[in-house]
Parts: sequence; structure tokens; C-alpha cells
Amino acid sequence: MANSTEIFKNVVYHLSNRYIEQTKITLDQFNENNDFTILKLIKLHFFVIVINSEKDRELLDINEFWAMPYGPVETNIYSQIRREKNFTEFILSNEKLYFSNNKPNINTLIENKIIDSINLLLELEPRLLFTDAGTLVELTHKWNCWRKNYSLARARNSYSSIIPKEDIINDIKVVNLDLV
Repeated sequence: MANSTEIFKNVVYHLSNRYIEQTKITLDQFNENNDFTILKLIKLHFFVIVINSEKDRELLDINEFWAMPYGPVETNIYSQIRREKNFTEFILSNEKLYFSNNKPNINTLIENKIIDSINLLLELEPRLLFTDAGTLVELTHKWNCWRKNYSLARARNSYSSIIPKEDIINDIKVVNLDLV
């Protein structure tokens, strides 16, 4: 079974390739000029994992999201990024992503679920891939699952609280950028 890090690496791989395809740029041009920051990728990862969770929760079941100040965060991924920003397939920074285009290994069924989720997400809101991290944070703040669980955290004088998977599944999937 895949783990959250393998899923994250595949999400980054497929989002980066989609960006390169849609903008018709080379890998070198992408690496010189992209805004795939750590924060942006963490937000896009959330959207990809949860967008289809009411129909197929497998990707969500492998991940664990917490309500934190900048929206939902998969804490295993966040902890790994804080420890080591260099993955075999890419290097993350606060400014951009340096992408090698090495395809991460993952079970084909899980990879297909990731691709299907990306397709659905970009069908619902094609501008997401080109949106800055701050706007993506604002968009995640529209989600009831984040608002409810972050409020619970703050009531306990904390800045994080786990988001129950059922809260995510039952939430209205807000991805329309016009709502920000």
C-alpha cells in the first residue's frame, strides 16, 4: 500500500507535468520560473486528495490532515519537508520547485486515482494550477471542515487539530476561485 509521501511525490509529479503541458514550456523553463512553493504544493495536495473523497476515499484514508493556521495540512508530509526538502524527484523551496521529471514509484491503481482527482479538480477550476499560495490558503479557509476544527484547536489554545475524515468527505468541496 502507498504511503502519504509516495502520494505527495506523485501529486507533485503530475501537477508539474500538467503545468508544463498547459504552458507549453520546457522543463528548464519550468525550473527557472515557477511558483510551486512548499505552501502552494501543500494546498494543491489537499485539494487533489479530497476532491473526490465522497465517491472514493482511498487517497484520503492514506493521508491525515490537520487544521492549521494556513489551512489543512497533511502533517506527515509537512514534517518530512521540514526535515528534508530534497526528494529524489524534486527539490522544494519557499520560492519554487526544482523538478527532475523522474517519475516516482507508486501502485498503478493509486496513481490512476491521483490522475483522476487532478483531472476532476482542474475540470472544476482550471485556474487552480496557476493560482498563488496565498489565494489557495484563502480558498481552504472556506472549507467548513477546516473552520470547525481550527476553531476547536483555538478554543484549546492550540494551533492545530486533526480533521476527521468524515468532516472532509461531507464538506462542500469549495474550489471556485471566484469565492475568494
